[in-house]
Amino acid sequence: MRPKPPAGTVLARLDDLPDPGARASAWEGGAVVLIRRGVTVTAFTNLCPHAGLPLCLPDGRGLLHAGETLVCPVHGASFDAGSGDCTGGPAAGDRLTAIAVEIVGPEIRAV
Repeated sequence: MRPKPPAGTVLARLDDLPDPGARASAWEGGAVVLIRRGVTVTAFTNLCPHAGLPLCLPDGRGLLHAGETLVCPVHGASFDAGSGDCTGGPAAGDRLTAIAVEIVGPEIRAV
């Protein structure tokens, strides 16, 4: 099982995420990718299930197509930004590991 941040871990500030957009966030035990669409933020372990490589570019940006689909920059697997289900590419039938988050004031925290 991929590690998840402990409840209460601050992963980012809401204002630091593009809208819509995706960005990597590190915590002490691993990394997550945060996806913002308006006031909705979803989070997943920052690993593509196809090859175990990061879903974000080296500068931390995630490739979010049409505000709805996260695209792996390595092999082009695509994932629904809300559910994490694979919608195309080499990870077909797989899904991202979800991380529960909440917005508390200006912060995005693990639940």
